[in-house]
Amino acid sequence: MGMAIILTMTFASASALADTDTGALDVTATVISTCRVASTSNIAFGDYDPTDPADNIAGTGYGRFRCTKSTSYGTYIDRTNTMTDGTDNLTYELYSDAGRSSVYPSASVGTPSSAASNAVIQADIFGKIAALQNVQAGSYTESVTFTVEY
Repeated sequence: MGMAIILTMTFASASALADTDTGALDVTATVISTCRVASTSNIAFGDYDPTDPADNIAGTGYGRFRCTKSTSYGTYIDRTNTMTDGTDNLTYELYSDAGRSSVYPSASVGTPSSAASNAVIQADIFGKIAALQNVQAGSYTESVTFTVEY
């Protein structure tokens, strides 16, 4: 008799679990509008001959970044346009086009672009050192900051 009670209780428990009820819950996330610099490359002009009447246009580089899809962004490079060797100054300019006709912004951008996806975007940078600058031989540098504004 004791075994019959145990079997009955086991079957009763199993059938009690056959009923169900449901409740709804939401799964949420907030996607932020953001941009992140992925990498940059140095702009190295190589040798500059201050006696050559032609501009040095050997310097090129880039800034790579990602933005959330549909985020409006602009880029600029904070700089003084002056490299120094500690004594003399060598001026240069940065451009956003290979023809070196559109000066790269050095402060906040007026007309933004919109990210088509969150894939890497590359902003090419083209440099020019004007010819015939009166400077001494040496190594000239300036540290600049590539910025993505969104």
